[in-house]
Amino acid sequence: MSEPDDRTSDEIARLGLLAGLMEVAIGRLFEASEGGAEAKRLFVGDVRRLLADTSEVQTHSPAIRTYEALLRRLGATESGDGALGVVPTPEQGLPPAGAGV
Repeated sequence: MSEPDDRTSDEIARLGLLAGLMEVAIGRLFEASEGGAEAKRLFVGDVRRLLADTSEVQTHSPAIRTYEALLRRLGATESGDGALGVVPTPEQGLPPAGAGV
């Protein structure tokens, strides 16, 4: 496989930035809306199903990294008991989680 050219690299960087912005926007919507906690719970469930389905048929898909990053950004990673766990966000001093992370 050949190395990406500058144009491809720029497009990848822009897509990563857009994905990061969408992650922030989604999180803010959940925080600001009435019933946001329930909506977030349902959304997290949907993303987890997409992750599981994609992992089953495309083990190296970039979508897998995107879904995992989105779940991390939402603080919805799996803990030992399967409940929602909280992961520190960039606002708490860690580097941002994005589609390419």
